[in-house]
Amino acid sequence: MTHDTKFPCPCCGYRVHDREPGFNQVCPICGWEDDLTQLRFARMPGSSNTVSLEEAQLNFRDYGASERRSIGNTRTPVEGEIRDDGWRPIDPSRDNIEQPVRGIAYGDSYPWPDTTVLYYWRMSYWRRVVG
Repeated sequence: MTHDTKFPCPCCGYRVHDREPGFNQVCPICGWEDDLTQLRFARMPGSSNTVSLEEAQLNFRDYGASERRSIGNTRTPVEGEIRDDGWRPIDPSRDNIEQPVRGIAYGDSYPWPDTTVLYYWRMSYWRRVVG
């Protein structure tokens, strides 16, 4: 699989995953486990990862891993590993990030079959505010 056909890690932005979001692949660059719930609710800690996606991005910026426990189990990108076009860390003033509401069952409300619409940095983001 070429890097053109790989899917990006939402924490570091590098195109390293063989499957679309929701298959719990671990990024070799930052250590983030690609959790569909934590991609949708990017401020929510404690699903597959102990920190939220938003916090993991800050951690990666500061010390090269999504969580302190991942330090030493990550690596720098190899030649040919590139960031997804337009990838950037979450910007709360710009991105319409969904907040989970206690008591609501979200199981049937995920965007199937195209979970890539959860990539907040892309024009296809399902909660993009236009205007």
